[in-house]
Amino acid sequence: MNTLLATLLSGSGTQFEYTYSIAAETGMVEQADVDWNVTDWQRNTGGFRLGYQLTSNVDLLTSVHWGQQSSGYNDYYYDYEEGYESSGLGGYDVAISETLMHVGPKFSWNLKPWFAPYATVQGILIHNRLQMSDDGAFDEDSTTLIDATGVGVGATGALGLEFRTRPVGENLQLFVYGEGGATGATALQFSLKDAGADENDINIGDLGYGGSYFRLGAGTKF
Repeated sequence: MNTLLATLLSGSGTQFEYTYSIAAETGMVEQADVDWNVTDWQRNTGGFRLGYQLTSNVDLLTSVHWGQQSSGYNDYYYDYEEGYESSGLGGYDVAISETLMHVGPKFSWNLKPWFAPYATVQGILIHNRLQMSDDGAFDEDSTTLIDATGVGVGATGALGLEFRTRPVGENLQLFVYGEGGATGATALQFSLKDAGADENDINIGDLGYGGSYFRLGAGTKF
């Protein structure tokens, strides 16, 4: 096993020349808002990252991640005379769909052909869809339905480590990486469109991101 790993990581002593990179990745941008507790615990998002090499040490990166969180709560009581449970006390169901887009440069220190620490600073655009209902069905048949979207912007800074295999032929190289850092972003404001007097929007609150950040990924350069 050690021999196989050494063979994969060994190279000619020169950096692999490439133009593009693509990777699948998973990660998380911390949700820094107590109101996120209305949903279940935070889950990792998943997506892909594209890269374009500007110089031997600088790449331009862009990535898109998707995720979803949901939760429900219902109050029940037991009717002793009739002998059945009822949800007549009410409850709610909520789902939030996340889309997070990053873009920015990555600065690499190519210490070895197979190993490169790096730093990256990227802008982030966040688009979320919030849905709430009283029966678990997010459609027009629900007695109560909230369907709203919110957008936030911010920035992420991170440090990472990248490990590369020896080139596969002349035009391909595999790599894995992990990075961690912090993100700051504006709050996502949600409102009911045209629901107020004179068709004005009704603000229903906001959700915020900010705090720790990490990504893990694997891909190929070509």
